[in-house]
Amino acid sequence: MSDDAVAVSAWRSGRRGLRDSVSLAVGYAPIAFSFGVISVQAGLSPWQAVAISLLVFAGASQFVMVAMMAAGSGGLTVLSAVVMMNLRHLFYGPALATRLTSMPRRLAPWLAFGLTDEVFATAMAKGASRPLAPAWCLGLAAGAYLAWVGGTALGAGVGAGWASDGGYVAQALDFVLPALFLALLAQAWRRARWPVVAVAAGATLLGMVWWPGHVAMLVGMLAGAAVGSRRPRPACSEEATI
Repeated sequence: MSDDAVAVSAWRSGRRGLRDSVSLAVGYAPIAFSFGVISVQAGLSPWQAVAISLLVFAGASQFVMVAMMAAGSGGLTVLSAVVMMNLRHLFYGPALATRLTSMPRRLAPWLAFGLTDEVFATAMAKGASRPLAPAWCLGLAAGAYLAWVGGTALGAGVGAGWASDGGYVAQALDFVLPALFLALLAQAWRRARWPVVAVAAGATLLGMVWWPGHVAMLVGMLAGAAVGSRRPRPACSEEATI
C-alpha cells in the first residue's frame, strides 16, 4: 500500500473515531461545564480552569485537585493525590495495545494522554470484535478531549458569571462536586470496603451542613482515609468472593 493510501485510510479511521466519540462528548460536556464553574468559584481564574483541563484531562481527578487547592493543600500533596488516583491508567495502555492493528511510536504519547476511563471502555468494547486502527482511537480520544476542554471553557467563562449572581444556578452547581464524589463512592462499594465508603459518604453529607461542597468532600476523603488506614487487609480468600 502506498503512503498516500495509508494516509487516506488513517484519515478515514480518525473521522470514524471522531464520529463515534459523540456519545462520550455528550456525557463529558455538562460535567466539564460544572468543573469550569466550580473552579472559578473555588478561586481559580477562567484561564487556569481551562489550562487544567488542557494539561491534565483527568475527569474526577480535576475536581479533587480543585477541592484540595481550595482547601489550602500544598502542591506536592495535590500532585501526589492526583497521581495516585490515576495509577490505574498504567494498566490501560498495555491492555489497549493488544487490540490495535499496530502501534506507531509517534502516536503512542497522544493515545496515552487521551486514554480516559470512558475512552478505554469504548475502545475495548469496539476492539472485542475486530482489531482497532490507532487513528480511530486517536479520533475517539480527540472528540472526548475537545468536549471536555470546550465544556470547561464555557463553564469558566459563562457559567461563572451566572453563578456569581448567587441565584439558582449557583446553588445547583455547588452541589455538583459532592454529588460526583458520592457517585464515585457508590462505584467503589464492596463488601470488604463498605465501612470506608459509608464513613466517607456520611462525613461528606454532614459536612455540607456547615461548609461549601468542595470542603465537605475533602472532609469526607480524610474521614474515609482515616478509617481505611485502621482496617486490616482482607485475606485473599475473602477478596476472591467479592
